[in-house]
Amino acid sequence: MIAQGGALLLSESRLRHNVRLFRQRLAPRVKLGAVVKANAYGHGLNEVAPLLPAAGIEWLCVYSLAEALAAAAITAGMPILAMAPVILHDPSAPWSPWPPAWLQDERIRITLTDESSARRLAAQLAERRFPRPLPVHVQIDTGLTRHGVAADDAPRLLDCIARLPPLRLEGVFMQLSHGEEPDHPACRRQLEIFLERTDRFKTRRPELIRHAQNSGGSWHWPEAPLDLVRLGIGLYGLQPSLRHPLRDLQPVASLVAPIAALHARPRGVGVGYGHLFITARPSRLAVVPVGYADGYPRALSNRAEALVRGHRVPVVGRISMDQSVLDVTDVAVEIGDVVTLVDNDPASPLCLDRLASLCDTIGYELATGFGPRLVRRMV
Repeated sequence: MIAQGGALLLSESRLRHNVRLFRQRLAPRVKLGAVVKANAYGHGLNEVAPLLPAAGIEWLCVYSLAEALAAAAITAGMPILAMAPVILHDPSAPWSPWPPAWLQDERIRITLTDESSARRLAAQLAERRFPRPLPVHVQIDTGLTRHGVAADDAPRLLDCIARLPPLRLEGVFMQLSHGEEPDHPACRRQLEIFLERTDRFKTRRPELIRHAQNSGGSWHWPEAPLDLVRLGIGLYGLQPSLRHPLRDLQPVASLVAPIAALHARPRGVGVGYGHLFITARPSRLAVVPVGYADGYPRALSNRAEALVRGHRVPVVGRISMDQSVLDVTDVAVEIGDVVTLVDNDPASPLCLDRLASLCDTIGYELATGFGPRLVRRMV
């Protein structure tokens, strides 16, 4: 029986290798957090997250509270930080029914970025006699201009939270704007601002967790006096920037699919929607059941290659929602042969970072676009 779709093959050994690379660059006291938002960057939260504690990861970081709950359901022990800020301007809106599910799991930490939300949250916890101080982190905007309390307002917010008994100020964090670029002056200044605004609190509370680093920042600024780093794209072996590659990263995922159909066609036949490709000779065409709904981008139409039986063959015609077509005229193939559409060799033109360049985008976007129909399997 021929499989009806593609498979994302995930290498546990490569995942561990990537964690070790970062661990070796950082001081032993620095804890490692893994960013597993967006379904572990498309690789599969259910497949990746349970492997991380044994690989040396001590924290999980996600974007939303819904993602935090999903991560909590399949992992044990590790704290989980939801980095999207909790905003409470209408005190009743998010609390129906009370208490929210995430409050029931002591591992989940939330992010606050404004005093009003902190006070409303503390008041609601006190009113309902919540049995423990709720650990919170504060995000500070030092120059990315996205989420976060303004740097000049951060000390006041930190003081406010520290005086609210239902809350426990556990951590403060920021995000670098140019973490993928070594020695970028913006990063240096952002780190300086972050440390200046938080040093007083760190002195008073040595247990306060300060974290600012993404994959690129962890690699290029390993000496920064921080307590935790957040490994995102580098954990999966993809590059924060092809202009400044991180040495020896190993991509974790490869995308494979079977040949589901073979067609012999004469010269002059159009292939796929819009006949973007016309056969220039008698040709043998292979259909594989992976398309843009699976995260194989339409922008690769008539531009990418695939690997089958050790040979690279062109992807021809328009990539459709569910299928792609290969010109296998020069290779002896059969129905059921396995085709590699995304290679886990970082030097291959089929690796995700290089395919992203063909699409004028970045590996992050292609990885997070891997669709739910793909079977995800550790190998």
